[in-house]
Amino acid sequence: MITKDWPVIIVSCALRYTQDWDGELSVAQPRTSYQYCESVFKAGGIPLIAPSYTGDGPVHVEGRGWPQMLPRQVTPLRARAGEVISKAGGLLLTGGGDVILGDEDGLDDVREMDRDRDFWEAALYLEAVKARKPVFGICRGLQLINKLLGGTLWNDIPSEYPAPLVHQQRTPRTETSHKVELVEGSLIRSICGAPVIDVNSGHHQAVKDPAEGLVVTGRSPDGLIEAMERPGKPFMLAVQWHPESLTPFDKRSLALFEAFVAEARKACGL
Repeated sequence: MITKDWPVIIVSCALRYTQDWDGELSVAQPRTSYQYCESVFKAGGIPLIAPSYTGDGPVHVEGRGWPQMLPRQVTPLRARAGEVISKAGGLLLTGGGDVILGDEDGLDDVREMDRDRDFWEAALYLEAVKARKPVFGICRGLQLINKLLGGTLWNDIPSEYPAPLVHQQRTPRTETSHKVELVEGSLIRSICGAPVIDVNSGHHQAVKDPAEGLVVTGRSPDGLIEAMERPGKPFMLAVQWHPESLTPFDKRSLALFEAFVAEARKACGL
């Protein structure tokens, strides 16, 4: 039963084109895995999907053959993002395509990009921090936060990172494929209650150089960064795997969402 102490959680998403009535690919639809929303519900929050908005209309998605557009900027979007964040208790930055955020280096290794999404989510993040609202980043969300704050990324793990594990598993996302060691004394270790956890994996980008102010709190056995957080308040945690796909049967994955939603509840004064 939904009660008044359920905070609203802003959930980021991708835009995908579908056919219009005339058969042309011209209708952009916001899409994200329902597992993100389901996990927020399970943790006691109300998910609210917030698609990227730049005022350009439907033709703006890059990658997959869509027209290339000029790079966006964060600043013009912040007022609109601030209005969105003001209505919510927290921000969930979801997984999806590759992160570019205006950087043209390494585009040969990029498989799918959407600059509008990059800059919209960057604006949401900055406004959430300004409003002291908790942020939880997942996969692309981790990469976006790190890039936004000045860190760098591996654009393609198999070709750039030495001797990695398989970080794009072939098995279903509801199954785990490798372990992550969590740093003693970290927020994520206190939430999960274990020094080592099993995770799933589906990414070819990853954090290379951590941004200033972010602390690495989890690594895979091959040394790849799997979790980062910012000490202090407000709550900011980001992971490279997909806990939303594991919450139905993994208590530690659900605990991550519960901790995030609990902070969102506090931010709303509920």
